[in-house]
Amino acid sequence: MSRTIGPTALIILVFSAGVAKAQPERPLPLDPLTASERALTDTIVRSDPRVREFLAGGPSRLINVDFIAVKTPRESDPRNEVPLRRTAEALLYRYDTNQGIRVLVDLERRAVTDMARVPGESVPINSDEVALAAKIALADRRVLQLFGGRMPQFRIASGPATLEEGDQPRIEGLRTIGATAEDPCYRRRCVVLFFRVNNRYVQMNRVFVDLISQRVIIREGEQ
Repeated sequence: MSRTIGPTALIILVFSAGVAKAQPERPLPLDPLTASERALTDTIVRSDPRVREFLAGGPSRLINVDFIAVKTPRESDPRNEVPLRRTAEALLYRYDTNQGIRVLVDLERRAVTDMARVPGESVPINSDEVALAAKIALADRRVLQLFGGRMPQFRIASGPATLEEGDQPRIEGLRTIGATAEDPCYRRRCVVLFFRVNNRYVQMNRVFVDLISQRVIIREGEQ
């Protein structure tokens, strides 16, 4: 016996098909992390008691989150060419102790599987820290004096300059580590800022920012 589908049921069927099609595809085992996976990693890491203990009581920052291919002993069989689980690696830094921590997260189980401390000198600077260093430096009167009291309208570089950006004032930054105890950046988290004006660098190697103390250091250097 045949049955006729009414107009209401037809609308529901069409709507359901549209929803299913709009759902994002599951990433392949070796794909880069998606935005939602990065957000999930951050949530899992900050919910872990050991990580919270490491971060407690001092200023800290998430430096980066990356995909990492990890094989369990069961997956170490040569016939298994790719890992079966999606794993993320998060790197965090705590300023007052100048220490980093590397955390592995199993995204399938939504759990931290391993963690290890990292010396502060081995933790790279990220773009947010360069932007913070530039903000601190631009608020310092001594830096303003380097430019004759007239500060160009700098923007913080987020990558290599394009052809259109070549002549625009920009600030770039690199991590610098003091070699001796006499260096103010010895065992500190310092960024050296590079000011680019009219497609050339000015005030080279003169402005340093210690992100631990948020102190600006002015050195003699090129004009």
